[in-house]
Amino acid sequence: MRFSRSSGVNASNVFSSHANFGREWAKLLRYDDDDVDDDDAIIDVLPLLREFDVLLLLLIDNEKGRCDDDDDDDDYPNLNHIISSIGMHIFTYLPLGSILNGNASPLLVNTIFHDAIYQSLGQTSNLSLSQCAHLRKINDDALINLITNIVEVSEAYHPGYTRQVQRRRRYDCSNTSNNGVCPCPIKVTHLDVSRCRMLKGEGIHYCLKHMPGVERVICSATLKFDATNHFATCGDLHTSKLEYLDVSGCVRLDNIGIKRLVTTVQGKHIRHLDFSGCSNLIDDSVAGTVAFCQGLECLNVAGAVDLTAFGVGLIAYVCRSTLRCLSLRECKSVNLPKLLMSASDELIDLAGSEDDHRALPPNFKGDTNDRSLYIAALCSVLVQMMRVHDNVGEILHMSQRYMASFKKLDDKWSTIWGLNVLERRNKDDRLFGNLEVLDIGHVGNSNIRLEGCIATIAWLNGGKLKQVDLEGLENVSHFDVSVLGSTSRNNFKRLNASSITDLPSEHSSCFFFHAMKNISELDLSGCKHWQGNSKGVALVFLTNLRSLKLDNTDIKEAVLVTVLTKCKKLLNLSVSGCRDLTSSKICAAKLVNRDLRLLELDCRYINLDASLWKIQKVYPSLLRLNARCTEKGRRMLKAHQTSYSWRVGARESRNKSCKSKKRKRGNNNSASSSNDESKEVVSFSSNRCSILSTGVSYSKSCEQEMFGCKTCGIGFGNFVCLACSKKCHEGHEVFSVGYGLGCCDCCIFSDCKCLEFDEEPRRGIIY
Repeated sequence: MRFSRSSGVNASNVFSSHANFGREWAKLLRYDDDDVDDDDAIIDVLPLLREFDVLLLLLIDNEKGRCDDDDDDDDYPNLNHIISSIGMHIFTYLPLGSILNGNASPLLVNTIFHDAIYQSLGQTSNLSLSQCAHLRKINDDALINLITNIVEVSEAYHPGYTRQVQRRRRYDCSNTSNNGVCPCPIKVTHLDVSRCRMLKGEGIHYCLKHMPGVERVICSATLKFDATNHFATCGDLHTSKLEYLDVSGCVRLDNIGIKRLVTTVQGKHIRHLDFSGCSNLIDDSVAGTVAFCQGLECLNVAGAVDLTAFGVGLIAYVCRSTLRCLSLRECKSVNLPKLLMSASDELIDLAGSEDDHRALPPNFKGDTNDRSLYIAALCSVLVQMMRVHDNVGEILHMSQRYMASFKKLDDKWSTIWGLNVLERRNKDDRLFGNLEVLDIGHVGNSNIRLEGCIATIAWLNGGKLKQVDLEGLENVSHFDVSVLGSTSRNNFKRLNASSITDLPSEHSSCFFFHAMKNISELDLSGCKHWQGNSKGVALVFLTNLRSLKLDNTDIKEAVLVTVLTKCKKLLNLSVSGCRDLTSSKICAAKLVNRDLRLLELDCRYINLDASLWKIQKVYPSLLRLNARCTEKGRRMLKAHQTSYSWRVGARESRNKSCKSKKRKRGNNNSASSSNDESKEVVSFSSNRCSILSTGVSYSKSCEQEMFGCKTCGIGFGNFVCLACSKKCHEGHEVFSVGYGLGCCDCCIFSDCKCLEFDEEPRRGIIY
């Protein structure tokens, strides 16, 4: 297949949809010396290219030189020669969106090109259809056809196949002799079909059938996915390596569908399950899931309104040695006191005895004064827990019955799994013993009193918690938070305690914040206890803060300025609705703390005695001000989107292309300057942490690749960006999470090396 002027090929349909790159690429392929200088065109397009494009350009240049030596009149590069000279793995450098774009073109009927594309897809480890809008329109028939083409073109013969001699190989995987395991040569380990809203389940089952080595399956927001109908009659899948299953937002998954899904995929080795948004989840389906997933590490059941405390306790007890992340957000039927009352009764006896060291967390670091404050806070909250409940005896009896049932089911399933029952009994049988991430925001209803529950969980956990979300829980005591911070002092990094009404007095607030001095992100929005000019000054203990939210509080400006002068690492500050603050004092903090580089600032509904324009001058690093992008923020976000689109091969929206066509042709200088500016930003964002481009807020423009790090314990809803995975976590055990919206958490849970700010001009501050 040859590209020529008369064919009118739009190269952007073949390799990329980016307008500028498509034009330059087409010029290079046509090789018209009268219209374009090859060297200048290559220089213009190289900043936008990746390894694949540079390699292909060099091959085309060599092919052109060979044609010139042969004195061929039609001296256009032959794509057949290019692919034949380098092999099919040339397509591994190209994003899937661009490959399937090109394969859909009517010009790509070349056999070598067609087979090379499908062979490269058969050898890839990551098959993702979610990052491109045109790929998310795929349905079950199209997905089955795609996998069938990959299998047919891949020339791996196996005796289990029924082979027909035709132009395209046709294989029948139903009559395999390898114990039902499909011998297909597809090497995909990461399948992502999230947001593919046309898929109902048959295509997903067909994919998993031909991918015996798949490790991660993401089907989030696949609204029509129904495992009840499509995973019942198709037979079991031999996905023995599957560790990650995400079906969040699949609203059609019911209790029977969840059971069939877990049993069909043979989820013995599943470590991560995400059922958030599956409102039909009940205790019965949870019991069936736990019975199959004996090594569960992460479970998200947010929004399961019918799940009760028994189901939560069953998960926490059976998976007590492996469970590290649990999300119970908006589980309205979960009554935590019924689950934790027996442990709280045991703990109050230990804390009230003379030998109270058993009530201390393991490796407790603190002097005698800290120990006394910890024991006093623990006893206070446990006594309060017993007083607020009228039927303590009934709740305690129910909690003890729950624990007896948990132990009986654990012995039963341990026998089925072939484990030593006596050995498991001798181990520590505490609930939540290895949790690192806990989200119980808006759990239960408003009538359930939660005083003492957080302190009991912290004692059972033993100080391993890194992240806790208590959003919307008004019935939590400040003693709970103090015990939590003191117990997990060394590991605690993120706390959302917004809307808590019972917060410490001026005397006890020092212990409250001193216990959390290593925390990086804190949200105390809606907490009304900042009364007095010096109250809340204990926040100065939190010198490692990256994000601080104090919305709708009555904190005084003197206290806030003191905090800003001490927090040199702060990136996000939100003080919306704080009526006692003035914008001039926020600007004045920059005069004292020159290292303060805010990326986001929300100061709405405060006294703006200094204009927003002056705030941007004082903080030139701002990407968002009052929830709106600044000029720099728009530039950086656009550069981030462009860079991400290049990596995944996503199409450019029609609206943007139409706007670009309506621009005036005479304004060449401004266009060239904007292009140079965008190139500079692209190189900036590709070498530094993505948080410098996206900020800390979630938006549709923040979509990016997500990576986890087992070495640093970053995962379970948190991730690091592409730049941090290469630089900050070099040599670590890094794994791909997929694609999604969010901001990089490297600076929260580790020491980020990619936060390299531009040097700010040394100008006087006007306020």
